[in-house]
Amino acid sequence: MSRRAIILVPGFARKERNQARDRLVRALQHYTDGWRVEQTEEGSGATSGAIGLVAEARDGGETREIDVYEAYWGDLIPDWSNESPWARFKRGFFLIRYWLTGGARGWLTRGEAPPRAARAMLAAAVLLILWWAVVAVFLMQAIGSGTVTLPDSLTQIPLAQTAWGWLTGWTATVAGSVFALVMLWIWSLGWLEQFANISAYTKAYLRDEALGDDDIGLRAKARHRVLDMLDQVADVEGDKAYDEIYVVGHSLGGAIAVDALAECGDLLDRVVLFTWGSALGMMAQQEPLVEQEIAKFYTSKTRVRSWIDVVYAKDYMGSKVPVPRRFGKDGAPGPSYDMLFPGSLAPTLPKGMHVLELTRIHESYYRCESAALMLVEPITALPPLPSEPVGYVPHELRAVQG
Repeated sequence: MSRRAIILVPGFARKERNQARDRLVRALQHYTDGWRVEQTEEGSGATSGAIGLVAEARDGGETREIDVYEAYWGDLIPDWSNESPWARFKRGFFLIRYWLTGGARGWLTRGEAPPRAARAMLAAAVLLILWWAVVAVFLMQAIGSGTVTLPDSLTQIPLAQTAWGWLTGWTATVAGSVFALVMLWIWSLGWLEQFANISAYTKAYLRDEALGDDDIGLRAKARHRVLDMLDQVADVEGDKAYDEIYVVGHSLGGAIAVDALAECGDLLDRVVLFTWGSALGMMAQQEPLVEQEIAKFYTSKTRVRSWIDVVYAKDYMGSKVPVPRRFGKDGAPGPSYDMLFPGSLAPTLPKGMHVLELTRIHESYYRCESAALMLVEPITALPPLPSEPVGYVPHELRAVQG
């Protein structure tokens, strides 16, 4: 009986430890047609923190043991819910400047149209600006109605009185418009603020900013969590050792998984990487460092057995993983590598999902039957690799060649 470890690197959410792991376990039990997946009686795998499963093909074929782990990093996400309006405005302003200026430069450098996630970021930035304009409008209306008045020192200046009367009259008209009501409704949905929070954290992650009480950056902390879990799983020996290690990175967890695996060396012989709805396409255009990390998967002497990228066509918070360019010693980008891994998969949305449910779509990879099925099927059932580059030694021959 073969043994497989699945390490889940969750997406952006302030959830409890192992909450995402349990969600993945339920998905494996319900969205794997042709397989019977049951939790073992002891409810844990070979090492602490895992849920043990047995997957048995219903046609009487093979059976495998699967231990599901979570590389938890949700506690690294700051709580912005108690921020003052002014603090949120400042954060939103710097976010817009960072994503639009850097992203536009990256799009021009690569000569590619921005991915869906980048367009969604632009739309969110515009809506954020408009929403704050609506807030200012209502504030000016309150001032014009007498709820807030000018200081006595300013009421003596005719020019100030004229300007004040014009502003309050104009804002009163706008404040009562349908536009203002629509903008408030959009903000009330919550997705815009969530999008802004994800964008803020991604910026801090890409720049390895320290948001906690110490001086260790977010990127270093999150990557260390994944590396610790990988080491724990790889160190299992004897009859409990794993034949395969599947790393599943959802959303921003995909970028964290890539950062960790890029440094893993010989361990990669047993690893298959899955990215679900990652924003790596947009992030690579924003920060050259991301593309250079992806390039390590093409240049490392030991490579992952495969990299399966899954992204819904309607997921505006995810983007396809790009084929990286070659970088010279001076860091200058050159032509792209030959494709080494299967192209991105674009499954259909689960039934009952609407294209406007942006947050639900991004979270629905746990309900994607094709994605869940790949986690229990034999490794030979994965999408085939493109033709191997010259000089590449297939996994099956490495042990023979020593």
